[in-house]
Amino acid sequence: MKKRGPIKKTGKYKGKSNKLGHGGRAKQLKDRGVPGSVIGNLARKKGAAPGGPNYHPSKKGKARKK
Repeated sequence: MKKRGPIKKTGKYKGKSNKLGHGGRAKQLKDRGVPGSVIGNLARKKGAAPGGPNYHPSKKGKARKK
């Protein structure tokens, strides 16, 4: 198996921000073939899963609450 570099933590990856909880880091892992359950466990550990303090849902196509 080919060794790959570390997960990129700055900038963007395929249109998603690599900031914690914005989806870019999870997309990188998914593209490497990491199972979704493992990605979810990592997100929960870092507080980046839904309900966590570092979770930032997409605001595209949704009306903002006032």
